[in-house]
Amino acid sequence: MVLWAQKKQKPRLLVYGSDITAFSAALQAAKSNVPTIWVVDEENMLPEFRKGPLKINNNEFLDAGIWMELLMKMAMSNTTSDSLAQVVKKDFNNQLAWNAAEKMLSAFPDLKIVKNQQAIKVTRNKRNWAVQLSNKEQYVVHSLIDASHNSDLVKQVVWKEKSTPSTSFLKPEELTLALSRTTLGVAALDTDVRMILLKDILSFEQDNLFDVGLLRKLKKGEGSIAFQSVYGQVLGATAGFVAFFKTESKQIDVRKLQTELMTYKMRMMPYQDVLFTNVHYQSLQKLFLTGFFLGENKDGKYQLNADDYVQFSEIKAVMNDMYTRSQLWFLDNFREDDMQWKDLLSLIKFIFFRGDEVEKQLVKDWTSKRKFEGQYQAEQRFTKTQFAVMTDLYSDSFAKGIKEDGSFKK
Repeated sequence: MVLWAQKKQKPRLLVYGSDITAFSAALQAAKSNVPTIWVVDEENMLPEFRKGPLKINNNEFLDAGIWMELLMKMAMSNTTSDSLAQVVKKDFNNQLAWNAAEKMLSAFPDLKIVKNQQAIKVTRNKRNWAVQLSNKEQYVVHSLIDASHNSDLVKQVVWKEKSTPSTSFLKPEELTLALSRTTLGVAALDTDVRMILLKDILSFEQDNLFDVGLLRKLKKGEGSIAFQSVYGQVLGATAGFVAFFKTESKQIDVRKLQTELMTYKMRMMPYQDVLFTNVHYQSLQKLFLTGFFLGENKDGKYQLNADDYVQFSEIKAVMNDMYTRSQLWFLDNFREDDMQWKDLLSLIKFIFFRGDEVEKQLVKDWTSKRKFEGQYQAEQRFTKTQFAVMTDLYSDSFAKGIKEDGSFKK
């Protein structure tokens, strides 16, 4: 077993490109234990960090994933902080960024990096891609990511006609509840918050060749650098998924893909009033991905208003869509009003065949484990945050399989 573990595995994924998109894609694939080769097609990797000083004012309270890791390493911080990220961005030091990137890459010695080489031939057989480089080396891999500026890999294959989106990435207020469930990443483009959905990735994929697509049309610079990193991380996880399991894009399990991205601290909820340091951050993230609530633009930010109380009407349709027994419960209990704790516990007991131990455990863990304020009262109303914690704890709502359009698999 030790000898097998030490044996060098052949690459399954090849990332082609030089910028922060390619860097984030290759690093995420390595984090996901996918044998990866990164072919840097220019003289220098991460050319963004070799230009003049940057001053990044956007992406407020949305920094996450590999991009956030880079910022924290620049600050030499062992903890993650939204406020510290803002400080680092406003006085962004390119040399510190370069040093941080090198440190992040050095943590994955099995990530092979080939510098200053171009792909001169790309061919496809029944299962794999073969990429020949200008140094005469050839690599056979299951999946490819073309993050080059000029579509160098894509131009060498016959790209089938495919229905691709003609507009850039959706704003949070343009989402439907169903589409929100397919979110893979979120970041700001200049002053706008934009979503990266599963369809944005798969619209530019063919036979496990993933292209950055609409990303090439963006104006590159200070206002897009965080978004490019997030998009690259999403690409790395998605292409890495099909490479790791030796499958194809139509077999992607969206929930497993989202879980993998959450493992590496990707932000998928666009709520700018939910900080990374929020003790209930992951429960709220799963709440968004389940599609219970959409937020609202308020004071120039897209917000959940997590302390608002939950009404029957806000969760009825989604619960009924997921659970047949939920329909029976709402027939007997629905009111045009805010829900109370006794209603939520009754719903949990009815759907999941639980007993009075649910309430007893809640009372016991109210402050210590659940981190709720005040004291439990059966006739008290509960907030969206508390609803997120309880559904994460007692239901399998996030685990419910979804289709590419965000509808639940039956």
